[in-house]
Amino acid sequence: MDKKYMNCTRCELCGTADVIYGSPFMEYSILFRLLTAPLATMGMGLLSATIVKTKGIHINTKVILLVLCISTIVCNTGITVDCLYKFFISNVMPNYMQCDFQVFSPQYGLVIRHIEILGTMCLSTSAIALAIERTVATIFYRNYSSKPTLGSILVVVQILISFIPIWNIRLPKQMYPYSPPELHDYKLYHFISMWQTLGNVLAFFIFIILWIINYYRKKIIENSHLQVVLARYNLHENMSTTCLMAPIIVVNAMIVFAAELSLLLVTPQYDRDTVVTHQVLDEVIEYSFYPELQLTLIPILFIALILILVAVSKKIRENFLLVSNLSICFPVKVHSTDSRSSSESSSSEGSSERIHWNRKIDGLSITPQTPEF
Repeated sequence: MDKKYMNCTRCELCGTADVIYGSPFMEYSILFRLLTAPLATMGMGLLSATIVKTKGIHINTKVILLVLCISTIVCNTGITVDCLYKFFISNVMPNYMQCDFQVFSPQYGLVIRHIEILGTMCLSTSAIALAIERTVATIFYRNYSSKPTLGSILVVVQILISFIPIWNIRLPKQMYPYSPPELHDYKLYHFISMWQTLGNVLAFFIFIILWIINYYRKKIIENSHLQVVLARYNLHENMSTTCLMAPIIVVNAMIVFAAELSLLLVTPQYDRDTVVTHQVLDEVIEYSFYPELQLTLIPILFIALILILVAVSKKIRENFLLVSNLSICFPVKVHSTDSRSSSESSSSEGSSERIHWNRKIDGLSITPQTPEF
């Protein structure tokens, strides 16, 4: 830290860090996150395997959901490492070294922080990607492509957008002498957060509009005298997938809204030219409660998301129990298959698909009519 921007002594800066890291809320929140963040990471890993195994989810939606799960794992891994780092500094490291790592040499903390930012950025853009993919699926529900082209394009755009804040890492002048100072201002983070919030609000309303469109389409097809079996089946699959995405959109919106409210209402506006005074230190102490609270709530929201998806979807629930081996405690009815030879099983793939198709049609209460000549 440059001394020309300091109007406080080293003891006052270290005393501020001691007040922040020594508060009871900080200590309990770190211990609580050490429990919930690994649990959320493990749960999202099992959920990603469940999504791959679950049939009935379009391939484009699967690709975006897998990226969402991976970004969630990255975010919760960053939160876990951050807790371990803070716990090690506060409880293991000698007292005379704590202030150096908390205030004057925070390089390791900044690296961990950017891991969290990378995960949350990719996570926040997943809702927008899902809204775009579901919009295309709703428009072309009769002949929606089964290739993962759209999902792959959206994922690449997500990853590129997610690395924008990572370019904001402060590098030493010896390594990168032309680092533009405006990239490190409060305004950049506010700009990114504002567009994330607007994108998630737009995605939320898009899903409401898609649900209304699918609902009225279903009414029109049910009241129609034309027995369009394939159209009804595609519409049913589109509606079930869109409804399954609703909890993901809500959780994403809650995380982004919490970050935006914290940024607008309680975050102090500092930049490189800010002079560290006693007022600045008091503001930092008051502000320290809110980011820690936000980091504490993120794993809880993801654990709640996993429980909601498992409770809402029967397919996901059965596959999740099988993947996690929880089927030992909660038995799952596995569909039995004929034990034939490999040649017989390969020749019967077409008949099994037709049986699965007929069961889907029966579930939709569809009575196909035979043409009269």
